[in-house]
Amino acid sequence: MMTLYCSRRRLNRTFSQFFVVGALATMGLLSGLTPEYSRNSQSFVFSSTAYAQEVSAEEITRYARAVLAMEPLRQQAYSEIKLIIGSGNIPDIVCGRPASITALPAGARTIALNYCNQSSAIVANFFPRGKTGRFNEITTLMQRNQGLHARIQSELRRLQQ
Repeated sequence: MMTLYCSRRRLNRTFSQFFVVGALATMGLLSGLTPEYSRNSQSFVFSSTAYAQEVSAEEITRYARAVLAMEPLRQQAYSEIKLIIGSGNIPDIVCGRPASITALPAGARTIALNYCNQSSAIVANFFPRGKTGRFNEITTLMQRNQGLHARIQSELRRLQQ
């Protein structure tokens, strides 16, 4: 008789856990929130953080081709800016961050702006019809995802052969 009581309790506990997990999953699907459970804090956290999006093989090829097309322009712009700034450290220049360009001396600023405009045109050739933002998304994803980074590096090597 004792065995029957213990197995019922275990069955009830298993059913309860299954119900809680199912309810949380359903809630997440319906609301767009992602439930996370942390064993360390014994609590649930709800977030709407988007997890790594899938990047297709076609997008990887387009991304790699755009990077290869931009690279000679980047190297030339870097060399010209280095001549203007001198032997000191050249600050990071990010086309999407205007402050990184406006902080440069006037001559270097012109070179950086020209590079950004030319790069933008190159990206538009590979990511047409309003999808140029996807290039930046892939860049961000690649920085967080080593697997994606390796896939892109592999494609760059393949295209350079």
